[in-house]
Amino acid sequence: MRGLVKINEEILKRGYVDVKVNVQGMRQSHRLHLKREKTPKGELVYLEAQHYIPNSELVRLANQLNLPVKHKNTLVFPKGKMPKDFVLEVQPAEVEAEIES
Repeated sequence: MRGLVKINEEILKRGYVDVKVNVQGMRQSHRLHLKREKTPKGELVYLEAQHYIPNSELVRLANQLNLPVKHKNTLVFPKGKMPKDFVLEVQPAEVEAEIES
């Protein structure tokens, strides 16, 4: 798990996190679910919102939770982070074999 050292292990274990956000002047509770998306480098891990959250709140949540946050087509990364920081690298299976002569 490269890049996931500072992520709250509780979020990874539960698979979701409950957050409070401001939407058009109203404080709302939202549940963000942990998603995994396959990429050529491995699995990208991010939190996905089911309901509308303004971009400014997505940025705040990404920085606060230290995880990417996505709503529809908008994916926001924490400040100074890139997609490669949140990829779970796929470890090739080790196979033990003997060569017969």
